[in-house]
Amino acid sequence: MGYPTIDKFDIKFIKRTKTNVKSFDHPNTFTHLINSLIGLIFVPHEFHKKGRRKYKIDFLNEAISNYQILVNIFSGTIKLFNEQGKVFTPKKIFYKDDQDEEKTIDETTVGDLIRLFRNGIAHQNITPVAEGDRWKGIIVRNYRNQEKEKNGDFNFESFLNQKELKVFATFIADEYLKNIEQ
Repeated sequence: MGYPTIDKFDIKFIKRTKTNVKSFDHPNTFTHLINSLIGLIFVPHEFHKKGRRKYKIDFLNEAISNYQILVNIFSGTIKLFNEQGKVFTPKKIFYKDDQDEEKTIDETTVGDLIRLFRNGIAHQNITPVAEGDRWKGIIVRNYRNQEKEKNGDFNFESFLNQKELKVFATFIADEYLKNIEQ
């Protein structure tokens, strides 16, 4: 006797999560957006990795710069303040490859971006950025190994505010849904 299943769970999960992202506007919206992003990063990736889902077009191998919506999110710098009130202006995205060479959004694929967000979140390298009691955004970092993490030597860092997080989560959902072979 088998367990009851939901046919095409990944597709239904992506659609429901996309609906939640678009319509959710209640207390803890930012927390729900982070949870949605996590689900949209993990569920489709695992279905694809296990051979349970294939894509018409492998958008994951496309450069970030091929998508204007991502260029708008990940270009430039952001002005932030540390706990002591000191200003710093990190790049919206910073990424060094395995050869320790810094990469631009022209040289970084959507798949790299999603993988780096996945790794950073999975290893608890996510930092909320607050203004008073409200979250302004999140910083996600990735480290190649524990030694690099101990030394604060990250190979990836990105800042997203609430609006950008919503756009990024919706982009991921849309691209998977457009490209899934059913």
